[in-house]
Parts: sequence; structure tokens; C-alpha cells
Amino acid sequence: MSVKSESKNGWNFFTRTTVRIVLSSIATVSIVGFVAAGVLLSQGKELGERHEAFLYDNEFSFQTSTFDDYIDYSLKLIQAARVDSPSQQVILNVAPFELEPGSSCARDATGKYAKGIVLIHGLFETPYSMRPLAEYFQLQCFYVLAIALPDHATRPGNLLNTYWEDWADLTHFAVQQLGSKANTVFMAGHSAGATLALLEAERNSDVEALILFAPALAITPAARFAQTVALIGKVFPKAAWLAVEPDATSYRYESFPFTAVAETWGLIQATQDALNSSIRQVPVFTVVSMQDNTVQPQAILDYMAANTNPHSHTLLYSQHSHQATGKITVINSNGPQLGVSSVSHLGLMIPPTDPIFGREGEYKNCSHYGDAGNPLYVKCKNGKRDYYGETTAENLKIGVIERIAFNPYYDAMLVSIGAFINKIGQN
Repeated sequence: MSVKSESKNGWNFFTRTTVRIVLSSIATVSIVGFVAAGVLLSQGKELGERHEAFLYDNEFSFQTSTFDDYIDYSLKLIQAARVDSPSQQVILNVAPFELEPGSSCARDATGKYAKGIVLIHGLFETPYSMRPLAEYFQLQCFYVLAIALPDHATRPGNLLNTYWEDWADLTHFAVQQLGSKANTVFMAGHSAGATLALLEAERNSDVEALILFAPALAITPAARFAQTVALIGKVFPKAAWLAVEPDATSYRYESFPFTAVAETWGLIQATQDALNSSIRQVPVFTVVSMQDNTVQPQAILDYMAANTNPHSHTLLYSQHSHQATGKITVINSNGPQLGVSSVSHLGLMIPPTDPIFGREGEYKNCSHYGDAGNPLYVKCKNGKRDYYGETTAENLKIGVIERIAFNPYYDAMLVSIGAFINKIGQN
């Protein structure tokens, strides 16, 4: 027995020692890998004040506030957080807003309008990108509320501590506020904003119809690792950033951290979970480009194919031929006579006449060419493009491409949206 006991004790000692050595080795390798990743991800990035999170002393309460309170709070926050000294007009342009229908629009006995809509911009954008749509809906007698997603419209650094649940809470607040203004609640959103609208509709039966522009239902699978990279950024601040670029306009972020990508991934997973257990078939009108370098358009088409509501419809822009059906209208987006090779993820809801993102607007998206060290970047920034289009590998072969930030077929799109609204109104 004593021999066996010694053998057992010897084996336990060996096992414990081996485990300690293995764990120590793993820890060493992990630490080395962590440091190496931090150093690698920090290269070539210079951070400034705008990349620091702004700590605002005041907190906003959804329980005790109105939408007017929210607008006032947002204006003060934007004014305090921005580092680019924007004009008062710019602050108003990037802030949340509401538009009341004209005096010719009818109200019921309780003072409510027939229809209302909540507008939600996309990731890195501001409510400015939804303003043209807001004005269109106002003319259609909608009561309009447009929100600024938390940590947007202020400074990119605020996205270091952003959470998709906060985006969703604000979305729900806006829908609740709209319920006191209108009897039928619509929602419209772009990209992550469209995903938030879809999630709210799954959770809230008060939402009766959706208009979605390139909803983020699937993005690159690599996004699942963004949260891990964000943790590296806690130790190596430069490594926290996926992109660090000069702001080309006051109306969107050009720098963004891995945290924002991680939270978008989380939002998509929560939305997919809600859809998988859903029994609702809300009428949905989607606007999609098959040429999209941000989200996966096929996931949107698959979602719409599974939506059995008879009023649901997809407006699909495609650079190449695509099968049209009774529920899909296909528009050829390849318009060389317009100087357009395709539309893109950006600007599906923005008209060509927009002074910032339009055809002659001040904003030029050329980051796919790197920086001023690349002659193609310089040509693009100077407006010497060959075509507007999405920055697909195919398009980049045909000449200098400026990533298109507007919809050259905007007016025709509004006609299609109007037809969808009329169908909902007939229910």
C-alpha cells in the first residue's frame, strides 16, 4: 500500500507541476500575443482630443422626460462635447428634431394625427442624414421624430463606451413619445438604425409598418472578434480604433473604434434572435443595393423573402441584372450617363441635391484610397472622379471611384415609398 501511495503522490506532484508549467506557458504566450497585437494595432494612428470620451455630468431620464426635453438635452450635450467649434446651425443640423404636419393635415378628436414616424440614422451618422426623408414625410401629414443615437453627433471618442442597449432604449422612448402624437406608428432607419427599428417592431406591437434602408442583418463574420480587440484597446489606446481619419465633414464620424463594431454585432444577434422567435409579419418596405461594402444584402433579401405580409416590398438597386418578382422591384443602378457605376450602402435616403452629401456636396468619401500619399486619393478628394459608386473590387478597376453618398434615383424611390404608405393606409 505504501508503494502505491508514493506512486500516486509522485504522479499528483508531476501532474500539478506539469499543469502549472503549461498554464504558465499559455499565460506567457497570451501576454506576448496581447502585447504584440496592441503594438501592431497601434501603428500609424495619431489620436487627438476628439478620440477621447467626453464625460457629461447630466443624465437623461426616459421615465420623466418628453421628446422636447430630449432635444434640449441633446443640444446642450452636442455643444459641450464637440471639439470642432461648430456653428449653431451645424449643431441644430446634427441634433434630434421633430416636425409637425402642416395646418391642412387633419387631427382626430383627441388632437392626434393619423400617422407618425420615428427616423433613426445609421452608425457614425447624425439625424442630418434623415432630414430629407423627414421633410417628405411631413408633407405626407406624418408627425416626425428623428433621434440622434447615443454617443453620436458629439465626438468619435464617445463610441469607446457605447452600448447597443442604450440605442434600443432611446428608440423605444421615441416610439412611446410618438404614440401621444399619432395613431399609426411607422419607423424608418438606415443601416444599424434600420436594425433598431426592426428590433423595436418585434418587441412592440404599437409599431405598424417599417421602411428600412440597407438594414444591418449581417456584416462581416470578423466583427464577432471586435469586442476582444476592444479589450486590447483598454491597455493600448490607439489599438482601440479600427479607423483614425480626419473628419471630412461635421455630419458624420470618420474615426471609429472597435467597440462600435462589437456593439453593432451584438445588436444584429439580438435582432436575429427576435426574428427567429417572431410570429409578427409587419409590413416592411426595404431599399437595398446589391453593391454594398458594409452589410450583406443577401441577408436582407432572405429576410424579406420570409416576410409573408402582402404589403411588404423590396426596392433593389443592382449594377447587374437581377430577377424581379412581385415583391421585388429591380432598378439598374449602373448609369454611366449620370457618372454613376452603382449606388452604395451610404446615402440611399439622401437626394442628389443635398449640399453636404449630394452630387455637388462638400463631402467626398475617398478613404478607400488611403491618404494624401496616394495620387488616386488626391484626385478623388479634388472631385476628379471617373464615377460615383460603391467601392467594390469591380468598380475600382474601371477608374477613380468616389464612394457615392447619395441616391441618384431618389425621386423615383419616394414614389415607391408613397405607394407603400398608401397600401398601409387602406388597411
